[in-house]
Amino acid sequence: MTDIRVFQRNQIGGCVTVISTEYKGDIHRIMIDYGSFLPGSGKEKDFQYPWDEEPVDAVFFTHYHGDHVGRLMEIPENVPLYMGVTARQVMINIQDALGKSEHVQDAALHRAEAALLKDDSRVHVFRWGERTYEHITLPGFTIEPYSVDHSAYDAYMFLIEAEDADSPDGRYRILHTGDFRGHGRRGKVMLRVIYKYVRDYGKRRVDALVIEGTMMSRPGEKVLTEPQMQREASKFLKEHKWAFLVCSSTNLDSLASFYQAAQSTNLRYGRYMYVYNDYFREQLKLFTETAGDWAEVYRFDKVALLPAFDFVPPGQRLDSPLSQGEMMEQFGFLAVIKPEDYQEAYIDRFVEAYREDRIKKMPVLIWSMWDGYLQEEYTGKDGKKYPNRAKNDKWISFIKRQEAKGIHVEHLHTSGHATPEMIAAVINAVDPQDRIYPMHTECAEAFRELPIREELKERIV
Repeated sequence: MTDIRVFQRNQIGGCVTVISTEYKGDIHRIMIDYGSFLPGSGKEKDFQYPWDEEPVDAVFFTHYHGDHVGRLMEIPENVPLYMGVTARQVMINIQDALGKSEHVQDAALHRAEAALLKDDSRVHVFRWGERTYEHITLPGFTIEPYSVDHSAYDAYMFLIEAEDADSPDGRYRILHTGDFRGHGRRGKVMLRVIYKYVRDYGKRRVDALVIEGTMMSRPGEKVLTEPQMQREASKFLKEHKWAFLVCSSTNLDSLASFYQAAQSTNLRYGRYMYVYNDYFREQLKLFTETAGDWAEVYRFDKVALLPAFDFVPPGQRLDSPLSQGEMMEQFGFLAVIKPEDYQEAYIDRFVEAYREDRIKKMPVLIWSMWDGYLQEEYTGKDGKKYPNRAKNDKWISFIKRQEAKGIHVEHLHTSGHATPEMIAAVINAVDPQDRIYPMHTECAEAFRELPIREELKERIV
């Protein structure tokens, strides 16, 4: 008999799924994700999985976000790890950068994680293409990874076939969605993949569905598609030549949206995307070499590092070439920064340039992160106000300081998670015959309010 346990399922982040089955007289287990809880979850520590009492044969990772991979170093050394080939390199870039950073205290730990990720004997990679997909075979299991659209590139859902003597054909099939959405550039493909590959045009049965529900607790939130956000960004950047951007270094789709929007503004020589360090530039290079290999929208060709404040007072350079800072003043820019005190100096340089009439407009700031991090409180379903545990006081202070300088802050963001409508569409497409396990959600009870058939609602556990 196949057993499915989803630990910490009633929270957003830190969900861990363990699937076990009997094979040749022994119990075998696989785990999907082993990450950390998110800030604002109200937790002080994650649960501890009993590795010695209930060993697992392998751990599979859906994508590289910390709430899914953040506890990688706690996994016993004898357990193989499986992840997407590009996701692995993204994680290596992150850990290499943190291991060299002067802004982190535990750099040695990050260097150790980078070394683990580079170990080919421990880490196994897979890839998925439009015409091919992989089978990973372990005792009692066959695992098929399928690419999904998410704010993390190279994210996957898994179809797991477990040996099960109690099932009609001896196989119990579980689809684990990981985090996904339907409004990114590849979002609509997911339903076709389910129909064509997962269900084999209806000839293959799926017994259980483990599905994320992050946005079930915020059904009224406005959600833009990535192309819609790109069009909004393009209109905004045509009006604002000197723009800063706060966006995750690993959010490929949104970075592409803003980069392409910047290129559409018809500025002389195009508009460069400036980034704050070599790590960020390496991630964009990786995305260009992978995603950009099959879609031009993911190519980042005009990228440069922010200058080391090489501004020179007017009239002192004579016939010398323009410094990079002067080029940014003259030709405009889209500069990606972190909402940290030590990076605020970049903004202040251009506030000064405006006040000294070296640029014609005040610089602007685009905030492309979840607005929930900036809210002091939220409105509950009962209409009452509650303190927002997810708020980030440092980021709130950062935004308020920029607004106090007269800088316009434009909020342009779209979620990396599925809307309730997309969640319902996936449930209907999969049509699980046994059970539905909501996870990665604070509002599992809302699944029964989705527009799905009554018999499917009865399978929600």
